[in-house]
This record gives sequence, C-alpha cells and structure tokens, in this order.
Amino acid sequence: MKRRTSLFVALTCVSLFSVLALPTFAAKQKTTSTSTDTVTATSTSTQIDSTTSTTATSTAVQAANASIDTVITPRPSVDTEKSQNNESADGGNSAPQILYERAIITAVSPATIATPQGAQQIQTYTIQYLSGPLNGKTRTLSSDVSSNPYGLNPRPGDKVLISLQPNPEGGEPLAYLESFDRRAAVYWLIALFVLMMVLLAGWQGFKIAFSIFLSVMIIGLVLIPAFLKGINPVPIALGLSVVLTAISTGFSTGWNKKSLVTSIGTLGGVLVAYLISMLFANWTHLTGLNSEDDRMFFDNNPTLNPQALLFAGIIIAAMGVVEDVAVSIASGVAEVRQANPNLTFTQLFRSGMVVGRDHMGALANTLVFAYVGGSLSTLLLFAQSGNSWAKFINFDVVVDEIVRSLTGTIGLIFTVPITAFLAAWIAIKTKPSRPSNVPGSHHGHSH
Repeated sequence: MKRRTSLFVALTCVSLFSVLALPTFAAKQKTTSTSTDTVTATSTSTQIDSTTSTTATSTAVQAANASIDTVITPRPSVDTEKSQNNESADGGNSAPQILYERAIITAVSPATIATPQGAQQIQTYTIQYLSGPLNGKTRTLSSDVSSNPYGLNPRPGDKVLISLQPNPEGGEPLAYLESFDRRAAVYWLIALFVLMMVLLAGWQGFKIAFSIFLSVMIIGLVLIPAFLKGINPVPIALGLSVVLTAISTGFSTGWNKKSLVTSIGTLGGVLVAYLISMLFANWTHLTGLNSEDDRMFFDNNPTLNPQALLFAGIIIAAMGVVEDVAVSIASGVAEVRQANPNLTFTQLFRSGMVVGRDHMGALANTLVFAYVGGSLSTLLLFAQSGNSWAKFINFDVVVDEIVRSLTGTIGLIFTVPITAFLAAWIAIKTKPSRPSNVPGSHHGHSH
C-alpha cells in the first residue's frame, strides 16, 4: 500500500510539474504560433468565390461607403496574405497582426449597392463589440464578399467573431465577419458531459473527465509547440501515449501494476501502428499534404516535416482504442487471478486473449467507422461525380484515411497478445490477496 501511495504521489507531482512548467515552454513559441494563426486565416480565405473580380469588389466598396458608416475594404487576397505569412514565418517585423474579437449583432437591415451589372441588394449588420480595442463601440458591416467572405447569415442577437486586420491607410482596423461565436455552446456541452459523468459514475466520473482535460492540455502544451519548434513529433507522441495512458488509468483505477501493464501494452500497440503506417505511407507515397490547409501551412513552414505530423496523428488517434482494449485485458486477467490463484501463466494468458478477442471486434469497428464518418463528404463527392474507382482509391485523402484506420486497427490487434502476456506475467509474480471470509481461502490474511 505504501508503495502504491508513493507511486501515486510521484506521478501526481510529475503531472503538476508538467502543467506548471510547460506554459513557459509554450510561451517561447509565441512568434511561431502567431505565424500559424495567420496561416489559418490564409487557408480559410481561399474559400472566397474566385469569380468575384477585384474591379467589381472595389466598385461595390466605393458605392457602399456612401450609405454605410464603416469603411469596407476587400479582404486581402490569398497571395497577399501568403506573402504576409512568409514574412511572419521568417521573423519579419512588418507582418500585420490579426485580432479576433467578439461582437453581437444588434440590427440587420437591407441596403443597395451599385455594381457593374447594376444595383445589388445586400444586408447590413450593425454590430457592437464585446471585446478588444473597440469594446462597446458600434459599427456596421455588409453582407457582400468584401466584409462577409464566408456568407454568414447572422440574426439580431447572434454573437459573432470579427477579424480585425490592420488598415494599410492607417486608422481603424478593417473588420470582417469571421464566424459565429460558438464558445458558449461548446462550454455548455463540456459542462453537460462532465455533469453526466458525475451523475452516472460519481467521483470516479469526475476524475475521468479531469484526466481527459489534462491529457488534451498536455498534447496542446507539449506536442504542438515542440513540432512548431522543429522537433520530430513521433517520439514525443510515443512518449505521450505512455504518459496519457498512465494518467487516464491512474485516475480511473489508481496508479498500480494494472495501470503499468496498460501503459506498456498501449505503447506496444501504438508502436506497431506507427511502424506499419511508416511502411505503407512510404509505399503509397503519402506526404501528409492531403488538404489545401496542409499545403498552405507547410508552404509557409518549409522546415517542418508533414509526414512526421501524419505519423504522430496516427499514434494519438490509435492510442484511445488501444488503451481501451489494454485496460480491459489487464483488469480481466487480474480478476481471474484474484478468483483462482492456482491458475498457471498459460491459463492466465489465454484468459487475457479471450477478453481481448471479444473486445477487439467492437473497437476495430469503432476505429474504422470513426475515419469513415470523417470522410463522408469525400464519398459523396465520388458518388455524385461518377469518377472511376481507380481515381477515387488514389486520392490522397482516401489513401490517408485507409492507412490511418487500418494501421491503427493492426496496432489494436497486436495490443491483445502484448497486454495479455504482460498481465499474466505480472499476475504470476504478484501474490494474490483474497478476503478472509471467502470459503476455502487460505490467503485472506497477511503474513
């Protein structure tokens, strides 16, 4: 008991040290993260309709200025933002700083602007800023592409996110409707999740929810900043698979030999998934650049390795299901050993394999369906366009999802014998303790 308590205290101290020390480490990435934020704005700006000409936009802006009391300037083009991002990535001092502030729609009214094709009916949005340098001030934006590039249709009372970009002519920043402000809904959903966990599992449920929060925070404070600094994310992801598994199982079942077996079994499974994915990613010539966002980011960060990020993503994605089957096997073998201390290593190993096989089918489906669900839009596009099967199966995004799902499933399969072997070996080496009131038991008291 003292050893378990000491282990618990040690791991808790390590976790707390990581949480307290890592923000300092992450702060060093401020310049790089600023570049990443700019890249995000660049990638989303490519969604603007390319058929809208610069001349038409400028004419619409000039006409709208007569009736709208906020200066509306076309959103910077992709090439302009890309060059700005390159300056930011290279450490240039002239790169503009883009701010994202909250605002509320107070009124929506129609307006008419002149275009080369004639008059155009648009909507004007009266907004009141809720944060930032313009907090409390009221401004007006329009629904045309210059101020509303993503075609949002907010209503009075809706909270939105406004992108503020420096004005080349000086003065007040240029404002654009970026998105709806969805934070309130996200916060309520998180609160509902924690509440359901607590109601159904009590204090245990709260600890599990906290372990999830801690795991996500560690990924954000360790893996992401390290990759942006140029460090290979694969060994970090492998190390995090052990740490995060120990945190998860430690909060749910305690830091003991069972959690140790689960952590090692999880590491074995994700390591197999990584090795298999590395083989087939090279065979299929996957580079990790399967989307426009990926290409835009790595174009502006040429020193970073997109394929390494692909492998790290496979490891993190596989870790959840691999941990699930590992903890089931470790718990099952421990309970079988507790119920029958006379079982041999082979019998305990077989028991672990039975538990793993029963659990493996459902989890394999979970992993595959999770990736298929994320690719439904690609499947619909293929079905609608009537393209050939050969073309479809060779899409980067399709091959990427196939490699991710199947290599993760193979790692899951290998987790079963690895964890069963470790659990049986630990069980044989550990003297079982049984309650003294169990009939026929001679191990109910300590010697």
